[in-house]
Amino acid sequence: MGRPRELTEEQRQELLAKGYKPVEVWVRDVTDEAYKAEARRQAQSAAHADAEDRVMEWVEAVSAESWEDL
Repeated sequence: MGRPRELTEEQRQELLAKGYKPVEVWVRDVTDEAYKAEARRQAQSAAHADAEDRVMEWVEAVSAESWEDL
């Protein structure tokens, strides 16, 4: 089965008879500069949030105490 434009009319009708329907999917252009800038901003924001988040320090400290109690 190929892309819809590569199908013969017979193949297309066969797929329709089997319950398939053609769809068109639009995706972001990842080469667009605005997209790259927003992705970079979000990645930096996530990295900054991870650096500021002290939850993992607490989890590791609590976990170490729990293992020592065993």
